Amino acid sequence: MFVGRTAELKELVARYATDKMEAILISGKRRIGKSQLVLESQKTFSGIVVAYECFKSSYQSNLLQIQAEIQKAFKNPYLHFNSLYDVILFLHDNAQGQKVLFVLDEYPYMREGDATDSEIKNAIDRINELDHSNPLKIIICGSSIDVMELLDHQDKPLYGRFTSKIKLFPLNYFESASFFPAASLEDKINYYCVLGGVPYYLKQVDPSLTFDENIIRLFFSSSPLLKTELESQINNEISKIEKAVLLLDIIRDKTLSYTDILQVFNGVCPDKSFDYVLGKLMDIKAIEKIMVKLDNGKNRPYYRIKEISLVFYYSFLNVRLANPLLFSDEDYYKSFIEDNLKHHFIPLMFEKVGFEFIALMNRKKLLPDRLYDLYPFVINDKTTKKNYQFDIVGESEKGLINYECKYQDGPIAKSKAEGETRQATLANEKFIKTVFISKSEVLDQDTEVYYLEDLFGFKD
Repeated sequence: MFVGRTAELKELVARYATDKMEAILISGKRRIGKSQLVLESQKTFSGIVVAYECFKSSYQSNLLQIQAEIQKAFKNPYLHFNSLYDVILFLHDNAQGQKVLFVLDEYPYMREGDATDSEIKNAIDRINELDHSNPLKIIICGSSIDVMELLDHQDKPLYGRFTSKIKLFPLNYFESASFFPAASLEDKINYYCVLGGVPYYLKQVDPSLTFDENIIRLFFSSSPLLKTELESQINNEISKIEKAVLLLDIIRDKTLSYTDILQVFNGVCPDKSFDYVLGKLMDIKAIEKIMVKLDNGKNRPYYRIKEISLVFYYSFLNVRLANPLLFSDEDYYKSFIEDNLKHHFIPLMFEKVGFEFIALMNRKKLLPDRLYDLYPFVINDKTTKKNYQFDIVGESEKGLINYECKYQDGPIAKSKAEGETRQATLANEKFIKTVFISKSEVLDQDTEVYYLEDLFGFKD
C-alpha cells in the first residue's frame, strides 16, 4: 500500500517529464518510504530503469553489482565499467532515444568520501557540456541523514548539481490512519501515538487483532518485530555516538530545556561532552529543538526526542520494569505497560496529533480564526510566582487561542472546561478563547470542541 507523499510524487513525475538531465537527491531515515516513493513514481516512467540498492561493502563490490544490473537492462553480458563516472556516461550515451532512470539507493554504503562524489559530479558536468537536451535522470537516495545532507554542502563536489532535493519525514496522523481503514477512530489515534508516521511500522499492524494484541505482538512478545527493528536503528545510528543513549534516556517522553538536560547529564558524565552528544543527535534527527515562546516576547529552546516510536522505546522498552521471563507476554503488558501507556503516554502524544490537526485545518482555511503562528507558550507570572504552560497556542489577528488536548475516557466536566479557559485568560489578557481537542464529550455547550470525528472528517 502506498500512502501520502502526494507532493513528492508529483515532483518526481514532473522531473521525469523534462528533456534535460535531472539529478535528484532523496533523503530520509530508515523505513520512511524512500524506496517505495521511487517505485511508485516509476509507474509513470516510460524508458529504461536501472535501480540498485547499495550494500555495506566496498565501492568496487557495489560497482560490480551495478554493472550486472546494467548488463541485464541492456541485454549485454559483456559490458564493463571501471567507475561510476563510466556508468553514468554509458547510460547517457546508450539511451537509444529512450529516457533512462538510474536509481542509486543507500548511496552512503558505496560512497568512499569526496572521491566517489566527484565521479558523479564530473559525469554530470561532462554530460551537460555535451548535451543540454538529454534523457538521463539520476536519483540518489540514502538513510544516513548526516551524509546525505553533506552531499550538497557548498564545500563538497556535488554542490549545485542536484536539480531537486526531497526530504521524507514521517506521515502525519491523518495519512497514517490509511494503513488501518477499518480501525476505530480511537485506535487510529492509539496506533499513531505509539508507532508514529513511519510507513514500515504502520504496515505491521494486523487488522484482525486488537490494539493491545498488536502492541504485545510487535513489542512485548518473544519475537517482537518492531522492538528488534528499533534496536537495529539505535545500534546503527545512535549507539555509535558515545553517551547518546544516556541523553535519550534522560529525555524519554519529556520536553526539557538545555539546562534541565545538562544538569542530569553532567551528574553522570561531568566530562564536558554534553554539547557534542546533543549536537550529534540533532544532526541525525534523533532529537529536535523546538522554540517555546515566552510572555516577554523572547523564545527559549527546548529539546525532545523527534520520532514517536523512539519516544515509545525509551519510555517502555529501554527500562526494566520486571523480568519478562517470569510473565506471559499478555500478563507482562497488562501488569506493567497498559495503564501507563493508555493513561499517560498516549494522552501526552495526543498533543502532537492536536498540533498537526490545527496546522492541517489552518492550511485548508477551515478554522474560524486564521492563524499566523502556532507554538508552545510559557508564561512566568512574577506576581504569583507561577509558571503557566500551554502546549498549543495559535496566534490569530484577534489574539491568542489556547488549544487544550484531552484524551481521557470520561466526559470533561463543565467546571474543568471553564477552569482551563479562566486560567488562560488570567495568565495573559491576549488569550481570546480556549478550544478543546478531545476524545470525550466536553460538558459545556459554550466551549468550542473538536472531537475525533472532526480530526478525520475532512479530506487531506
